[in-house]
Amino acid sequence: MKLLTRPLFILLCFLIQSSVFAQDQFPIVNLIDQYSEKYPWEKIYLHTDKPHYFLNDTIWIKAYGLIESNKELPEATPTMPLYVDLIDGKLDRLVNQIIIKMEDGTGQGDFVLPRDLVPGAYTIRAYTQWMRNFGTDAFFQKDIWVGDLGDGWEFRSRDPELNLQFFPEGGNLINGIKSKVGFKATNVYGKGTDIIGYVLDAKKDTLLRFESEYLGMGQFMFTPQNNQNYEVVAKSVDKDWTRFRFSTVQSLGYVLEINPFISEDEIEIKISHNLGKGISGEKLHLLGLSKGKVVYHGEFDGSLGSNSIVLDKDDFMPGLVTFTLMDEETTLLAERLVYMLPFARGSANFYTENNTYKPKDWVKMEIEVMDEFESPIEGNFSISVTDAYQVMNLENSQNIYSYLQLSSEVKGEIEEPYYYFNPENKNAEKYLDNLLLTQGWRRFSWEHLARLKKDPEYAFEPGLSIGGKVFRANDKPIQEPHNLTLMIDHGFGTPFVHEGVTDEVGNFSFIGLDYQDSVSMYLQAFIERDRKSAPPKEVKNNEVEFWVPEKPISEKSKYISFPNEDKFLDFDEYMVTVKEAKNLMEQFVLSREIELGEVTVRGRRSSLIPDNRAIQYNDNPDLSLIVTEDFYSFQNIFQLLRGRFPGVNVAGDVFSVNPPPAVLVRGGAISGSGLTGATFFLDGNPAMIGLIANLPVPEIERIDVLRSLSKASVYGADGAGGVINVLTKSGNPNRDFSDDPTMGNASLETKGYAPVREFYTPSAIPDFNAPIAIDYRSTIFWAPNINTNERGKAAIEFPLSEGSPEVRINLEGLSKTGEPIRATYQFKVN
Repeated sequence: MKLLTRPLFILLCFLIQSSVFAQDQFPIVNLIDQYSEKYPWEKIYLHTDKPHYFLNDTIWIKAYGLIESNKELPEATPTMPLYVDLIDGKLDRLVNQIIIKMEDGTGQGDFVLPRDLVPGAYTIRAYTQWMRNFGTDAFFQKDIWVGDLGDGWEFRSRDPELNLQFFPEGGNLINGIKSKVGFKATNVYGKGTDIIGYVLDAKKDTLLRFESEYLGMGQFMFTPQNNQNYEVVAKSVDKDWTRFRFSTVQSLGYVLEINPFISEDEIEIKISHNLGKGISGEKLHLLGLSKGKVVYHGEFDGSLGSNSIVLDKDDFMPGLVTFTLMDEETTLLAERLVYMLPFARGSANFYTENNTYKPKDWVKMEIEVMDEFESPIEGNFSISVTDAYQVMNLENSQNIYSYLQLSSEVKGEIEEPYYYFNPENKNAEKYLDNLLLTQGWRRFSWEHLARLKKDPEYAFEPGLSIGGKVFRANDKPIQEPHNLTLMIDHGFGTPFVHEGVTDEVGNFSFIGLDYQDSVSMYLQAFIERDRKSAPPKEVKNNEVEFWVPEKPISEKSKYISFPNEDKFLDFDEYMVTVKEAKNLMEQFVLSREIELGEVTVRGRRSSLIPDNRAIQYNDNPDLSLIVTEDFYSFQNIFQLLRGRFPGVNVAGDVFSVNPPPAVLVRGGAISGSGLTGATFFLDGNPAMIGLIANLPVPEIERIDVLRSLSKASVYGADGAGGVINVLTKSGNPNRDFSDDPTMGNASLETKGYAPVREFYTPSAIPDFNAPIAIDYRSTIFWAPNINTNERGKAAIEFPLSEGSPEVRINLEGLSKTGEPIRATYQFKVN
C-alpha cells in the first residue's frame, strides 16, 4: 500500500479549509460525503442467457444498472443509453456494438453472431458515458467463448511460469511488529496455482514454511527485523524451486490487523505501532467505507503502542468495507479490505407442475423469491433455461451477486468469484479474506478527493446525444450563434425534427434524443436576421461537422474465467447426436440454396404499394409542385411557396421560423387574432406549423395545394382557409433510396437504441405447415422481464426441445431495494 503523498495532503488541507464542518466531526468524513454526492458510483451488470455460444447463435442480454452514493440504499441508474461492445480479444477489434435503452435501471438487447465469425475468446463490455469518468476499470466485462466446445481452444500449455506476490496486512511490514502477510501465486495465464514455499534469512536459514490454500492464495504470520535481507523460495506443480524477493521492512510505522473470524458475529481490529511514546496525545482515526459512504468512524489514543476493538457484524450491511487508519492530518497510515456477512442474501425456490418430463413437453413453473429470513421479495428478474448438456455452466463463475457485491468493487479479474459466496463451501469466508488481502485496488482511492475541485468530464445521459461544430466556409470561427435544424430520418413515417442553437463559437449538442436502429441525420445551420431594413438574402451554407465520440480503448483480458481445455472435451453420445442433427440441418439449408451465375436484371416493380397520402382528394389537387434538385438551395417551405402558386400568398418573414409566416389562400380570413392561414398536412396527416417550418427542403417530394372550396371542404372546418399537403420522400411507401440527395449542411449515418426482439418460443400446438426443423436448441427459453408480486412469486411456462436430458434454470435480478439475487435449479428429462 502506498502512503498519502505530500501534494495530495496539501490538496486535502485546502479542501478541508474551504468547507464548513461541525466542530466535533473529523473533517474528511464530510469530504467523502461530498465526493459520493458529486461522483456517485455507477454499476452495470449484464445477464446473458449462457456463458458460451455457437456460430450463428444469438446472445440474449438483460442489463441492470445501479447508482451508489451516500444514501442508505442503491437507486436505479438515471442513465438511458448503455453501450455494449462485442470485442475480439485475439485481434483486439470491435466486432459489433449495440445501444440498450435503460428504463428504471433495466434494459434488454441482443447480438446475432455472424456465421463466419472465427471461433475463439470474445469479451462483452458494457459502459455508460458517466462511467468514463472513472476509467475502464469501472466498466462491466464478461468473457465468452464462441464456437463448438473445444473448437479453436488455444489456451494450451506453454513454458511453465510462476509469479509470486506478497501483501503485508495494512500495507507494510514494520520492524519488530508481528504481521499477517497474504500471498498470491499465478501461472503464465494469470490463473492461481498452488505452491509451497519457505522464507529464508540472509544466512539462508529457514524461518517459516507456507503453503497456499485455494487458487494460489494464503497467509502467514511473520515478525520482521530491520537490517535483514529476506528471501523466498517456492515451487508449484509445473515450476520447480524458484527464488523471489520478499517485502521490504520499514523501520517505523503502523500495522492494522483485522481478524474477521474471532467469532461468528464479530470482528476484531488491532492497531499497533513502534513509534514509542513521543506522539502522546495524538488521535488516530479509523474510517470504514462501504458503497460510497462512511459506515464506521472510531478514534483511538495514538500514545498507546497498541489499541484494539471488537465490532458487531450486524452493524454493517453485507458488502465490502475498506478500513483506513489515518492521523489528525489525514495522512494514510494503513488500510485493509474486509467483507461483511457473505452468506446473508436472498434465494429462490422453483416448483414444477409435473414430477417428470419428456422431450417436447410444456413446462409450467412457479418461482418464489425470498430473503435469508424467508420473507418474500418483490423485484425484477431475468431467467434463462438451457440444455445443461450443451451449455457448460461453471458453478463458481461470475453472476449478478458476486459481481455487484465484489468484482465491481475491486480491480482485475477474479477467478471463480462465486466460490466465496457459496454456502456449500465451508472455507469460503476464510478464502475470501485471503483474496481481499491480495486484491489491492478498490473503487475508491483517497487521491480521488482531488476531483472535488472540478466538475465531472462526462455527465449522465438522459437519452442519445449528438454534437458538433459550425464553421464559416473558410474554416474560421463563426461570429454569432447559429440556429440549427436537425432531422433524423428513420426510414419509415415522418422524420423527427429538432431545433437548437450553437454557442458563440459554433459548438452545439442535441441531448435526450430517442430513436431506434440505423438512422440518417441531416443538419442545417442558418442565421435569423432582421429583414425589415433590407431585402431578403440567401444565407450561405455553413461548414458543419458532427463529432463522433471515440470508443474507449479495451484492455487485454487474461481469460482466467475460462476453464482448462480438458473441460471442453465431451464425447458423450448425446453431444454426438446433437452435432449430427445440426450438421444435417445445415446440409438441408444448403441443399435448398442454388448459386446463380452473374445476371443483370432491369425492370420496375410489378406491384407498387398503394400511396394513400392524397386519398382524401383522389390525388387530384388544385395546384401541385414537384420539388426537384433546383429547389434544394431554399431554406424552408415558405420560400418555395412564395410567388409560385396563384392565389397563395406568404405573409411575413420567410426567414423566420419562430414565429413562422402565415400562408393565405384566396386572401385568407381576418379574425380578432389576425390572419388565419391555410391548414398544413404532412403526408395526409394534420401537422403543427413548427414541424413544417423545420422540414428540410430536400426531404420534400411534392407540395399539393387545395385552393377551391369544393376540394378543401373534405377536411371540414380545417379546410376553410385552404389546405396545403406536404408529401415527403420518407413518407412515400415506394421510395427509391438510390435517388436520395444529401440534405443539409452535414449528414451522418448512425445507430440508435437496439430494437427489443422477443425470444422465439415454439407454439404448444405444432404447426404442420411449418418447415421441417430438428429442435436441439441450447437456449430453450429466455425471459428477460419477470416481476415477482408482493408474495415474492412469479410464473413461467415454456416448451422443452427434442433433446435436453437435463435442463438448467438460471435466475438473476434485483429486488425493489437493489439487492442482487441469483438462484439456479435443474431437473431431468426422460
